[in-house]
Formats: sequence, C-alpha cells, structure tokens
Amino acid sequence: MQIAIIEIDHNQHLIAYNDSAKKLLGHQSLVLNQYFDYRAVFNFDNTVSIDKQDDTIIVLDSQHFLLQKVMASSKTIFILQSIDYLKKRLSKINVVSCHAFDIFATQSGVMQKLIAQAKVFSMQREPLLISGETGTGKDLLANACHQYSPRGDQTFLALNCAAMPDEVVESELYGHAAGAYPGAIESKKGFFEQANGGSVLLDGIDEMSFQMQTKLLRFINDGYFRRVGDDNEVYVDVRIICATKVDLADLVEQGKFRKDLYYRLNVLPLNLPSLQERKDDIALLTHIFVNEFANKQNITPPTVDDNAIGYLTGYSWPGNVRQLKNILYSALAQLKEPKLTVKDIMLPTSTSSQLSWVDNIENKTLDQMTKQFEKEILSKLYDQYPSSRKLAKRLGVSHTAIANKLREYGIGR
Repeated sequence: MQIAIIEIDHNQHLIAYNDSAKKLLGHQSLVLNQYFDYRAVFNFDNTVSIDKQDDTIIVLDSQHFLLQKVMASSKTIFILQSIDYLKKRLSKINVVSCHAFDIFATQSGVMQKLIAQAKVFSMQREPLLISGETGTGKDLLANACHQYSPRGDQTFLALNCAAMPDEVVESELYGHAAGAYPGAIESKKGFFEQANGGSVLLDGIDEMSFQMQTKLLRFINDGYFRRVGDDNEVYVDVRIICATKVDLADLVEQGKFRKDLYYRLNVLPLNLPSLQERKDDIALLTHIFVNEFANKQNITPPTVDDNAIGYLTGYSWPGNVRQLKNILYSALAQLKEPKLTVKDIMLPTSTSSQLSWVDNIENKTLDQMTKQFEKEILSKLYDQYPSSRKLAKRLGVSHTAIANKLREYGIGR
C-alpha cells in the first residue's frame, strides 16, 4: 500500500476510493453513496479535530499513517500514506544529496576544512575511515558521506561492532543459509547483500575480532563472500565506511588490529574534531538544538541570551556535541521563560582532582592519556595566559617548548 485515496461529498457520503484504500480499510467500511463516518473509520478520539488541521498521524492495523485532508469545491479528499513508506521514499530523493552536509555547524575553520575534505572523499569508491571522540557525530558524518556520494539513492545500513560475538557479527554482515544455526529455518541476507549498491557503516571497527577482521579484509579486496553455512560465493558492490573512537595505528603497534586491514581502510581518513577544538561552532549548534527541540514540542523557540552562549563556550565539553545537545534539551524541558539564560543551564562541576579527560581514556595508551591530560591543562590555562610566553612563565618551562605544544594541540592561534 503506497497511497490510499478516499473522496466524500459535502453531505459526507462516499463518492470514490482507490484500490489501496480498499485493501487498507476493506469493503465493509467503503460503501459508495453511503454515509462515511471518517472519525470512526480512522479511529479518531475526541482530541483530534481534522477540521482545524490539514494532516495528522493515525494508527490502523498497528501501522502509522499520515492522513491528509484536501478540500475541493464539491468534495473532500482524504489521502493516507504509510509513514514507513514515506521514510523510504525520502531517503531516495536525489535533492537530499546536495544538502547532505548542511546538518553540520561549520563556523569554525577546522570544520570547514573537514567538510570540504569529506565532500571530495564521498565521491570515491575506496573505504572511508572516520575517527573522533565519543559524541562528535561520526555516524552523522558517515550518513552524510553516503547521501552526498553517487550511491546516495541506495541503501545505507549501520552495524555497531562493539562487544558483539563473532557469530552475531558474521551473520549480520554476511547472512546465513537455511540450517546454518539451530532454528534457522530460512536463509537470511546480511547487511552487505541488503545494501548492495549502497554503503555499510561499521561502527566501532576497533572492537572487531581478528577472525572477523580477516574475513572483512577478504571482502574489501574482491567483493566476494559466503553466507554462514553456504558454499556458494556472493558478489556485491558495497562502499565500506568504518568509524572508531581510538587511534587504529596505536592498536596496530600493540598487536590488537591487523596491519594489512588498517592500511586497506586508512585510504581516505576523516577525523572529527572535538567540540573543544571547534568552539566557534557552539553558538550555531546551540541555536540548531534549540530550534530542533521547539519543533519537536511544537512550541515557539526561545531566544538565547548572549551570556548563555559565552557560558557554554567556556566549558570543556568532554562529551562533545552529544553532551551539548543533552544539556540544552534538559534546560529547555524545564524552561518557563521565553529566553534561555545562564541560570537555566546546569553544567557538570569539575574539581581539581577530576578533569574531563578521565571520561575518555578507554583503549588509550599511557602516552595518549598523558597527551590528552597535557592538552586539557594547556587549554584551560591558555584562557588565563593567552600567549606562549606568559604560559611558559606560568608553567616554568621554555617558551619554545610551550609554543611547540600549543601548535601540536591546535590551541590558540
């Protein structure tokens, strides 16, 4: 069922309907030239008034539908479309590809550079490797790269590899034949077959076992694989996008990730900066999330006080963009006034013994954690000593050493 159409006259008598409407509602509800009680047929309750709005969401046979009402000179037309069908159609509209990256705030130079690079890389066939801290939006960037690519009108699927048993990962990606597992009565297509012609995101690729890494390498090299329990080879054309929150090169050195797979994946690398590195985007991100919240709640977006932006910009954001969104949503949910101010925003308090870097040390070496700690200290102190000479004097080290560190971590100018 794609679009069901029902027409009634001004006396509310049914005058026409199409085959999709007949399949959805059945013969008993659709009798020509008889009174059509649309409120009963569409399961309206007393709170729904379609006379005051052009469209609404209804539930029929446990499925959600968009119901639209069109008024003509001599009749009223009801149009029903499955929400699932609309989602699939919207994902295939070509115009989406042109604006795929518009969802990102790009006031900062580092984000402008990243998006320009992502647009170029999106057009290639080789795998994409997206890295970045937790909460930076790696899944959003992967989806945008797919939408912008020549494959944008094809399927995009994502699998989180973290902490999943090998047999689950293998079955999800490659599918299985009938009888491959107890209770597997029918064969099943995996993500790669389902997304043939499109893209597959492997999130948390660093968590994939050596056995699965070996199988993935073979697939990337020639596009062939076998379903679990099947002897026949299958060929598909899929673009692989991998995402990780750790440095895969370090895992290779530690013997925790295959070197050959790393070099096969690390052809087109994209690194999402932390929110600490793109603070120029915080103001725009704030307005985006405020408007997004208001749209979901169907309310007028509150204005944002300039002091609130400054307050948000001064925080270190260990949870990155996701943390910013969550804190703003919490504040907006409790907001009583038409303006968002500093007093409405509750930021986590930190102490000298608990810095934000502690929240992001998973799978990191001692050297990485030391650099992460050093970067945060320099970032915090640079606000008070905004030059390499002042900061060097404060820390009791040479100006050259501090200048090199600031340059390495992208702090200051």
